[in-house]
Amino acid sequence: MERKFERALLLCPAQYSLSNSLRSILSHLAGEVRYSDIRSAINSRVMKLNSQAFRLPHGVRRRWEKYFLEKVNEMILSQVEEFRPDLVMVYNSLYMVPETCRSVSSRSKLVFFMGDSPFYTPQNNYYLSCLPHADLILSPDSHWLQQMVTMGLEKTVYFVPGVDTSSYFRLPPESAPAGSERSGVLYAGACYLNSWGYKKAMLMSYFTRFDFRLYGNSAWRRWFSFFPDLEKVFTESGFIAQEEMNRMYNTAAVIPVDGNPGIINGVHLRMFEALAAGALPLIEYRNDVDSLLFNGFKEQLPLVRDYRKAADMADYYLNNERERSGLVCLMDEFLAREYSHELNASRLAEALGR
Repeated sequence: MERKFERALLLCPAQYSLSNSLRSILSHLAGEVRYSDIRSAINSRVMKLNSQAFRLPHGVRRRWEKYFLEKVNEMILSQVEEFRPDLVMVYNSLYMVPETCRSVSSRSKLVFFMGDSPFYTPQNNYYLSCLPHADLILSPDSHWLQQMVTMGLEKTVYFVPGVDTSSYFRLPPESAPAGSERSGVLYAGACYLNSWGYKKAMLMSYFTRFDFRLYGNSAWRRWFSFFPDLEKVFTESGFIAQEEMNRMYNTAAVIPVDGNPGIINGVHLRMFEALAAGALPLIEYRNDVDSLLFNGFKEQLPLVRDYRKAADMADYYLNNERERSGLVCLMDEFLAREYSHELNASRLAEALGR
């Protein structure tokens, strides 16, 4: 497609495979794409302190927030002034404040991709108030989209960025670790200390009768008294790098994809990553999965509509490899075709041109 912009700037955390997908989409739109993870330019101790600032007394917290946000927004504006992009895409709001958004949108197209709910995510109190300054808001959740429209933010479209196949892909047999044949159930992800943690632990408890590996933060331990079998399969871990996560996904046959407290109708990116690595996602039912995301898909989707039936679903696919691998290929090929980076770039250009 013909490139519509000279320069595009992407503001997105580097740790997410999503950043590569968004970069690739922008490369079809702009002649030059620059990428920035503003957090990497900030001292790690400052970032750690900011992540714990909500624990401080209100007055101290407000003074810290003012200092931190001024510092970060000065850095963002400096990058914009130096690079002079005519398109800026932002993941969530990345610590931006409305004044910065107003300045950026006065000189370039400003696009937000909502990776997290602007109504639930506590990372930036200004996230929602930044969105009215956008030329376009990209939403992977139809509930968020409808809420944006209800608020009068009509420049919001349903948008699924696809998967970064440079981060998640099938490993050739010769490069797979010894003894890592594809088998069993795998889940790697953080848990919560509130009721969402109980809900997540309940779903995972249905897989403990299989070869099940569970990796995550210490919050999982909060629920072992309710679901004691989880402790036997649990390994406490911090952030797992993409390369290692891809290797782990390549050893699993089935990966549960649970609902997220912020995602109402959409689906976690874990589903895309699992499919790209050759594992079958068992997806906790959400409205968008069959009605929007896989609209027109002719095969049976592996949707968990009742936790009590999750184990039977896993058992079937673990014992029927041809059906499991065939469904993985069909779902992965559908997503690669319908949400390719080039096609998504065309959708983005069309939405910006309306």
